[in-house]
Amino acid sequence: SKRPSLVRTPINTMARSRSGSRASSATARSASSARTSRSAFSGGGSSSAGGSSLGGFGTLSLRGGSSSLAEYAVPVFSGPAEASRGFRRMLEDLQSASADPRSARRAACCAALEETVGERRGGGADADSNAVGEEGHGEGATPNEMLLAALVALSSLQTSLERKQKALQSADAGSGDSESIASELENTALPLLEVLRRTLPYAAHHSNNGGALLAHQFGGLSRVLRLFVALGYALPSGGGDAAEPSRKKKGKQRGGSSSSSGAGGNALLRQILKVSTTLLLVVPPDSGVSEKEMARLLHSTVVPMFHDARPKVRKAAWGCGMEIVVVASSSSTLADGGDGMNDKMSDLKKKVQRQRRTVSDFLWEYCHAVIANYAPGSGKDKETSGKLIHALRFLNGALPFADDARIRVRFGEGCLALLGGGDGGGSGGKKGKGEVSAEVARETLTTLLICLEKTEQEQESEDDGVANTDGGATAAMAAAGAEEMPKFAARSLAFLLQHRPNNDNPSSGGGDVNVVYARCLLACMERMLGKNDCGEEGGDVPPSKLLAMKLLPNVLTSMLHLCEAGSDGPVEGLANGSQAEGCGSEFNRFLSLTIPIVVSYLSSDANAKLHRVALETLPKCVPVLSREAVHIKYRNAWGSILSGGYATLISTLATTLLETREAGGGDDSELEESLQSWIKMLVSSLLRLRDDVEKDGTARTAVEYATSTVIRGTGVELFLSVVEFVDDDDDDGGGTK
Repeated sequence: SKRPSLVRTPINTMARSRSGSRASSATARSASSARTSRSAFSGGGSSSAGGSSLGGFGTLSLRGGSSSLAEYAVPVFSGPAEASRGFRRMLEDLQSASADPRSARRAACCAALEETVGERRGGGADADSNAVGEEGHGEGATPNEMLLAALVALSSLQTSLERKQKALQSADAGSGDSESIASELENTALPLLEVLRRTLPYAAHHSNNGGALLAHQFGGLSRVLRLFVALGYALPSGGGDAAEPSRKKKGKQRGGSSSSSGAGGNALLRQILKVSTTLLLVVPPDSGVSEKEMARLLHSTVVPMFHDARPKVRKAAWGCGMEIVVVASSSSTLADGGDGMNDKMSDLKKKVQRQRRTVSDFLWEYCHAVIANYAPGSGKDKETSGKLIHALRFLNGALPFADDARIRVRFGEGCLALLGGGDGGGSGGKKGKGEVSAEVARETLTTLLICLEKTEQEQESEDDGVANTDGGATAAMAAAGAEEMPKFAARSLAFLLQHRPNNDNPSSGGGDVNVVYARCLLACMERMLGKNDCGEEGGDVPPSKLLAMKLLPNVLTSMLHLCEAGSDGPVEGLANGSQAEGCGSEFNRFLSLTIPIVVSYLSSDANAKLHRVALETLPKCVPVLSREAVHIKYRNAWGSILSGGYATLISTLATTLLETREAGGGDDSELEESLQSWIKMLVSSLLRLRDDVEKDGTARTAVEYATSTVIRGTGVELFLSVVEFVDDDDDDGGGTK
């Protein structure tokens, strides 16, 4: 007899009745979960479907996001036959037998949808059809049919769940309704949403009538997803307590962990995030879907969950946001090619790239608005601080993938404005009305650090010696970013030197703030100094490079002051470290980066401007170490800075001195004398410190180890030549040293 239609019979009933037949008879393969599965186009393995056309697309999985970035290449970067084979493999993968209960439920739902499609055709589930346009592979449901069947089932299910959820809030609600909701979420809603998500890229394929059906149903899909979001927030996180939604302590309820099966509101919201992200990234361009509709879906699903009280949901939203940014910036990395049809595909790729960047721009604008609207000291300070911290933590992960350096500059300027609005949490005084908290200052400095640091693409470009494309941006965008970043670094450095974080309260995480502050100073100098490529006589010298060299003594002093004894406490990222040790490590990194560059310009072959500035700068840097670094207030950091940065400076100067002597020539005699005097000043200061701390075992060990490091770096002969050994005999009253 003919089975009832999908609309009249809840799909979970069908799924349970057929789970023992078709789902169990599928090929026995491991079904990858939604968050860790590899794309069919990732190359290799049984799920590979000709990855050659997707050459540059990786399979990076992001926490809380969809399964693989490669699935977003399906609508554009695969041929009709390849997409058809991939779709069939995807359905087989969903219906494969597995011991995992979630995989079994997905298999049952997918099988039920396929049978329902066959019933609607009137010829059964095995009726011939053309899946994504490939001849000879027409058995089973097409992406369009699966899309419509899933959408109808979800609409019906949402209505049913909403009615039951409202009944739970009534006085006569029983535990049966609560169990029924949990069962439908677990057995039907989550599997259906996953099947829909996996179907969307194939429904949007360019050979599938340009994804016209998906574009036509975008409004309906968006509405269903938004209704499910409202339902997810109304349901208990674990799906088992009927009275939970009516409690007023929603923060605690939402923060609770769901069951391992994920049948509550938490799991529903996380699955909706994945579906919404996939829909926004695969919707066909120029298909009638307006930017306003896409923005509405984004701001109704992904964006609100950035600030969800439940960590799992919040991190899943951040992962989906990062996925949008990564795909938008990576879509232009694939090479366009060929003539004829390839020219048409190249135009389609550019349109897809622009649309995806539009979606990512919505996220950038939202985060910028959160930063701009933050007002410390207001009546809603706690609420706005929470939103700001969530937005900043998302930016910490997303900004390195921004396809335009000007985006990082814009957010960096916003961070400076945040710190400057309350005097940056600056030192010298108690927390005022407009001063940001230590937590906000730490997150703001961390975001500023991300804006200043070189991205992975920039590092690779410098290492390979090729022009930087800045993550797939156009040449004009890359050139503008390369010009703007040193200027922004100079502005940031000037600001940071005037606004040191407040470290008066030991319980406020000041040590951690100081370490991030030191890293920001280091990133500014690295940006401004650039590579050592201006050594030739007559070459152009960037103004930022000259400014960085002139400010080197000031920055060195500021970083040394961070190593003062005081609010020692645990610093994140250091197993057994303290503030002094953490800041001391950054102090060493700073000297290791800057000193070799500056000292290299002491050569007579260097650019005249750089040579002059180097001769002016180094005499100011040496006293910072020989007089200030050996002060007792830095005792806690001696074990790090003396054998690190202090020894690095001496070794670098010694290497230059030996090279100057080998080169010979009378013109360098003055430079040779200066180098020898600087080395002698630093070594003598270290040896005097050994005499001062003779009874302090820890400090003496640090000084002696640093001395041995200096000897290894300079060589015994040079070390002995700068040290004057004289009898020290006070028995006769001479007191000679």
